[in-house]
Amino acid sequence: MNVHTKLPTARPHPIYSPSRLTGELRRTVTARLMRDFGVRIPPPLIRRVLDEAMEVAQETGFPNLFFPVVAEEKARFVSAALADHPVDHSHRTLQAA
Repeated sequence: MNVHTKLPTARPHPIYSPSRLTGELRRTVTARLMRDFGVRIPPPLIRRVLDEAMEVAQETGFPNLFFPVVAEEKARFVSAALADHPVDHSHRTLQAA
């Protein structure tokens, strides 16, 4: 009699969900832009750069591919614009007239 024994098979590991990959990618790009441009661009403006870059990248159909490049290009553009027009980043308080 021919007896077949079942061997335990390893279950495949689930791949990361796209949203998890996107979150990790955004954190990595944010850290790099903060390191490269954090002195010249204030953090709220870097967050806006990242938001706009994500919107543009979503329109391409390959957002994870284009997001880092678009974000860096936008950060360079903002940095150059701020270099042309220096901005006082100190917090100002309203004074009574």
